Amino acid sequence: MIEAINIHKHYGVEAVLSGADVRIVPGEKVGMVGRNGAGKTTFVRILTGEDGDYSGTVRRGVHETLACVPQHFPVRELTAIEFMVEPVAEQRRALAALEEEMAGVEGRELERVLEAYGDLRTSYDAGPGDEAESRALGYLESLGLADSAETPLAALSGGERNILALGRALLSRPDVLVLDEPGNHLDMWGLAWLEQFVREYPGAVIVISHNRYLLDRICSRIIEIDGGKTRSFTGNYSAYRIEKLRSAVSGEMAFRADEKKIEQLEAVVKKFADIARRTADPAWGRRLRARRTHLEKTKEAAREKPKNPVESFSVSFETDASRANLALKVGGLSCAFGERVLFSNVSLTIHTGERVALVGANGSGKSTFLREVLRLHEAQDPSVFVGPSMTVAYCSQHAEGLDRTATILDVCIDAGAKTLEDARKALAPFLFPREALEQKIGSLSGGELNRLQLALAGIRKANFLILDEPTNHLDIPACEAIEEALLDFAGTILVVSHDRYFLDRIATRVLEIDAGTITSWDGNFSEFWFERYGTDVSRPIRTAGGGRQNRGGDARWVKAHSGGVKAGGTQAAGASFVEQRIINLEAEQRELESRMAAAYRQGDLARARTLGTKLDRTRREVER
Repeated sequence: MIEAINIHKHYGVEAVLSGADVRIVPGEKVGMVGRNGAGKTTFVRILTGEDGDYSGTVRRGVHETLACVPQHFPVRELTAIEFMVEPVAEQRRALAALEEEMAGVEGRELERVLEAYGDLRTSYDAGPGDEAESRALGYLESLGLADSAETPLAALSGGERNILALGRALLSRPDVLVLDEPGNHLDMWGLAWLEQFVREYPGAVIVISHNRYLLDRICSRIIEIDGGKTRSFTGNYSAYRIEKLRSAVSGEMAFRADEKKIEQLEAVVKKFADIARRTADPAWGRRLRARRTHLEKTKEAAREKPKNPVESFSVSFETDASRANLALKVGGLSCAFGERVLFSNVSLTIHTGERVALVGANGSGKSTFLREVLRLHEAQDPSVFVGPSMTVAYCSQHAEGLDRTATILDVCIDAGAKTLEDARKALAPFLFPREALEQKIGSLSGGELNRLQLALAGIRKANFLILDEPTNHLDIPACEAIEEALLDFAGTILVVSHDRYFLDRIATRVLEIDAGTITSWDGNFSEFWFERYGTDVSRPIRTAGGGRQNRGGDARWVKAHSGGVKAGGTQAAGASFVEQRIINLEAEQRELESRMAAAYRQGDLARARTLGTKLDRTRREVER
């Protein structure tokens, strides 16, 4: 068990944590959520002992071990296997240094060295110790990465480095595993593998993530950090969000009831004051004082207006209606880099109003396909046809199309804003204040660049959005605000994203790039995934166009190397029916949640409460 009580943390005069509490029990899978900058990583650093500059209490079992997989780690001149066993190698060097020191000291100094050596040797033997290399190789073999053992870190993909960082932490078989944004750089297959791994890990796991699909699949509890304080919610991410929405509806109803009561009391006080002024009766003066006292106490006891849990900002896209039935038609498109063919002779059609997701393994050519379609369209190449009444807006993954030396106002004017006030109004819903208009594009963060590109699409009144990872660098409330806007968007969407929760809400069709071809699947991401891949997640790394990697490693799971994780793999009889039932119920849940959120925003609290009851019933059916 690990417990933190009344944790306070400041950076300068700014309070990051103000009385935060958490208690993690053995085997529990906990998600930690909050806006960017809320203090999630800071809190975890305190829990792991990396940050000792705080006030409060952290308790941990005497023999309990904890390992953390950070969000980022520096790429050094090490091979994969050297990186995985590096902590053990450091212990061995320290032990060797102490052994050498023993030979040259005696008396009390020798006692001191022997004590230090004994403590370090106990720690070494309690960890992977002499088995470190064999455990590390077994881990790599089980994931089909055995041939990467001697590969330099710099030559590995971001996803492969993530898997190595996890393996390094697992060598010590920790009781508590802390994962900070573990899904970074993993594609759909890597994320599916990670979900299964965390679910089956025998120890407790704390996950900091913006990946709502991951939090839904693995967590039994959500801890929210907001305003420096923590709040615990039983269930997965969807249960947390539903509870927040239901609480907001109840809180809003109570707030309105209190407002109405105060309004009535104020009317009574005003009436009594008028009567007291017109008469000389002391009794009316006493009645007036009593009513005023009642009014003040009622105001003091009144509930505050609850925070809006639906969105962090309100966004909408104005668009010109398209008169065409066809948004995009691609015929015989091919692309290769040297001898490597990304896609060959691809043909597809997207009709006006469709919301289409483009998915595939890392390196399969998804972003290249989008860029090639746009390039050929601008060149008026006959292989790419865009409907004549379509206004296209492309939001790229790294905002390559924006001049880094220009100001935000400059790019807004280029997009069609006629005045500074037009630009300000267009940017305000995307959380850009007036003073940001003179800010250079090159100074913006990844999240700000994504929000700016979406704002520019609105200025252009685009009716065809081509989006490449639009939720990258955004916190969960911002993602949900964008989703709500895209659900209301009347135009056409073609989107590349690793955010499966986003794709389940937005996409009505999935295009998969695999082995140089593109195949179309009707339905959202979950329907596509189950129909295409079922529950097969035996490898976290998948080569583009080549199926799952098998570099000589066998299909063993990480069981022997992480303390008991079992093989996940074949579909049980009847799993297809059950999985499809869950997919349908989750789609119904998302629809009810969206309708409840809309009712809340519109102030129709009675309807929101009714939908909340239906939503809760559907959620319980999903969990059952």
